[in-house]
Amino acid sequence: MIVSILSKLKKTSMLMFAVLLGAVLLVTGCQSKEVETSEEIAKLRIGLVPGEDAQQIIEKYDPLAKYLERVLDLEVELIVGTDYTETIEAMRTGKLDLGMYGPFSYILAADTANAEAAILASYEDMGIYYESYIITHPESGIDKISDLKGKTFAFVDPASTAGYLIPRMYMEKEGINPDKDLASTTFLGGHDACALAVKKKQVDAASIVKHQLESAINAGLISEDDFKIIHTSDRFPGGPMAWRKDLPEDLKEKIRDAFINMPEEDISVLRTAFPKLVKFEVANDSDFDILRQSAKELNLDIKELI
Repeated sequence: MIVSILSKLKKTSMLMFAVLLGAVLLVTGCQSKEVETSEEIAKLRIGLVPGEDAQQIIEKYDPLAKYLERVLDLEVELIVGTDYTETIEAMRTGKLDLGMYGPFSYILAADTANAEAAILASYEDMGIYYESYIITHPESGIDKISDLKGKTFAFVDPASTAGYLIPRMYMEKEGINPDKDLASTTFLGGHDACALAVKKKQVDAASIVKHQLESAINAGLISEDDFKIIHTSDRFPGGPMAWRKDLPEDLKEKIRDAFINMPEEDISVLRTAFPKLVKFEVANDSDFDILRQSAKELNLDIKELI
């Protein structure tokens, strides 16, 4: 009888201990999760892809960072990658929360870095769309894409839509294989660098996106006498702002609302760096299927570009 009672007491004690231990682990787990979540959203880390000088990029996006800090009540850190792939890799490893991608670099990030399209900027003359130019200096003797054969050419970056994918596509449609038919090709890392290379006659021709050419002109880096446009692409969707899919849903909603409902006075401040900016719109991953198809037509393996 005594043994039976002791056995029951022992079992009861073990059960109570197990319940207690479980409660402690649950509380500890919750505390760890709270700390982890708190650390994750204490600072919003925004990655910016290189399109021009890094300091100029920081200055352009600084008003946006200040706006987001005010609206989201979070510290915002702007991080400029040395190239497109570094920005993609930073999001893949969880070092970025929001990325300002080009269209093609977004496709790479969506495929490999857990990125999800969130926001698109809409402009007065183009809406959410971009155009890619091929430019040359006026004395080059180049008037059309077929004239590029045997010439030197500067692309922006292997992961740039307007600076590589689109112009390459049009070259191939005209029977020019950039890897074989051009005298040489180079990647300069920025749209402004391509404009300057044409101006200085360091290359015969180069690719550049419309709004970056306009920015280079407005900044005095190049004048309309320094270049001529020999080809304008069809319009394609612009680069989205994309967040990590695993960001807290409430934070995603706050970020989306901050852009979509941005007051006119804050948009007007951004226009000093982004002329003709009208508003921001919700982006969807399917918006970029047309570019995925373009890559497929060019037999480009997206993963090989990283």
